[in-house]
Amino acid sequence: MEDPGLDDAFLRYIQATPENERRIQSFYVPFFSGCQGQVVDLACGHGDFVQLLTEQGIDAVGVDSDPACCAETRRRGVNVVCRDVIDYLRQVEENSLGGIFSAHLVEHLPYQTVMEMIRLSYRALKPGSIILLVTPNARSAYAHLESFYKHFGHVSFYHPELLCFFLDYFGFAKPQAGENPRVAAPLWGESSLAMRRHNDVQPWQFFPRLTYERVLPLSRDNLLRRAVRGVKMFLVRMIVQPYIDQLVAGLSEWGAGMNVLAGDVYRMQATLDRAVECYAYAYKPASQPDMSQPANS
Repeated sequence: MEDPGLDDAFLRYIQATPENERRIQSFYVPFFSGCQGQVVDLACGHGDFVQLLTEQGIDAVGVDSDPACCAETRRRGVNVVCRDVIDYLRQVEENSLGGIFSAHLVEHLPYQTVMEMIRLSYRALKPGSIILLVTPNARSAYAHLESFYKHFGHVSFYHPELLCFFLDYFGFAKPQAGENPRVAAPLWGESSLAMRRHNDVQPWQFFPRLTYERVLPLSRDNLLRRAVRGVKMFLVRMIVQPYIDQLVAGLSEWGAGMNVLAGDVYRMQATLDRAVECYAYAYKPASQPDMSQPANS
């Protein structure tokens, strides 16, 4: 049997600060703007997201089964219900909630429980309301190698497209998935960050095509100077310029090849070094089908 307060102790052990949690979770606040009804944060931890919503004038409540987390949440003045999230959803009135949010809960649950949570969420939400589920990113190599296994309670990765399937299966409309840009993609460290900072459009274009002026700069004009400049330009065109042209062309070709290589490396990094947090969301359809009639009647 799990010790009461274990989740709270773990959060304190890893030094999960409210400032960092708010910075990360503030990305999700706009999804709930305009909600018609109360938003519930399932497994709310210390209530940071509930607090963020409340500060935006959105009615919100947290639900968590860890008594120490609930005590800390109440100490902060945040509305919280200390209860198992599935039991809570079962007792919620049908079509009553304006939104459901859950961050880093589903990876603690077997898929049957995740499906039950989504089914009960559909029942509890008002038509047109949103459900948003956040979880470790199954497409992040760092999550697989490091962060996922730091928590004692993790059961399974849930690919965001799998969560989209579950949402679609239980009737939610047009589920979509994404990655939170406010969390780290730390597998390659500063090398990856340097490439991304170099150019927002094409971060692998380190070597521009070389060009140079093929004329000598003008000098103060007089007859002697014009004559000397004419001789210089003749010698440059005959002797120097062909070699410079070859050199510049060779360097440009080398730079183009290096850009191709850098592009391949960057794309490999981007593929593996994904943000460690992803999400899936969908809306309960505003108009419900008439389930009393056969679909083909």
